[in-house]
Amino acid sequence: MGSLPQTQFHMPFQYRLNPHADQARTHVKAWARRMGMFDGEYLEWPQRWSEKKFDAADFPLFIALTHPDVDVDELNVVTAWHVALWFVDDLFLPLYRRDHDQASAEAQVERLMHFLPLDGLPRPLSPSNPVERAFADLWTATAITMTLAWRERFTSSVRRFLNGVLWELEHVDDAVTDLIEYLGARRDFGGLQFTAVLMEHGMAELPESVHRSREFRTALDAFVDAVSLHNDIVSYDREVDEGTVDNNGVEVARKGLGLNLRGAADVINTLLTARVNTLAKAPTAVPPGSVRFVEALQEALAGSYRWHQLTGRFDDASSGALSKPRGLGTSAAYITV
Repeated sequence: MGSLPQTQFHMPFQYRLNPHADQARTHVKAWARRMGMFDGEYLEWPQRWSEKKFDAADFPLFIALTHPDVDVDELNVVTAWHVALWFVDDLFLPLYRRDHDQASAEAQVERLMHFLPLDGLPRPLSPSNPVERAFADLWTATAITMTLAWRERFTSSVRRFLNGVLWELEHVDDAVTDLIEYLGARRDFGGLQFTAVLMEHGMAELPESVHRSREFRTALDAFVDAVSLHNDIVSYDREVDEGTVDNNGVEVARKGLGLNLRGAADVINTLLTARVNTLAKAPTAVPPGSVRFVEALQEALAGSYRWHQLTGRFDDASSGALSKPRGLGTSAAYITV
């Protein structure tokens, strides 16, 4: 199949780094350990989740680059939520794939949602695995300051993500070759709606009239698509190695459109550029009360691009990633390198 040639990306926005990145690194690793995410049964299958890989991925850097203005407590909360979903996507639900047990995966998703009641109050449920413990630990404190409408958006975004991961599992051995179908599903299993809802938690809750605005929904979809399509290109080689590449947009375009690898990547990059340009125009179109939020989406997209350059999550797929400094006291290096 071969490796994907290097791709040049269009990025008109600027990223900023949250000054509390180092504190978030310390906090979230200790939190993940308390939740049981580093317990022996979850390590090194399928060679994608271990403390070493966790450190190399530097998930807190992603949040620090996409949430540059939140205080340290909010950064810790948002980082922990994202780590919980990364754990689900990377390892937890794929464990069911190992046993070809889609029914049990679906049952687990239903049980997880019980830990996110709309009233935000604790339930007499006993968490039995790291994700359940994470949801139980985070939800009440996250929900307490937010309206019912926001809680509904949040739980719907989690449900959409979990259903998207189930879709991925179902189609691993039944690859999708229709690019339009794939792009629709990608909005779900990428989890970026969840990221946007959490951004409200750290900034300001947007009124329902904004969320009903077609222009705002267009901007949000552009952000979601851009992060997802960029990730598809950057992560292609990694997913080939893992055997999960059939759920990658580049591979869907290659097979569905009968293209070579370079041509397929160009198609995805053209779509990506169009979505970036849609987001660039959005501040002049969305309701006035959402302009700052849309500008934050622009910065977050730039931050996501930067994280993809710096993280060790994609190994050699990220140019120079393995040579970047990591750990406490290294945040300043990410501003200029």
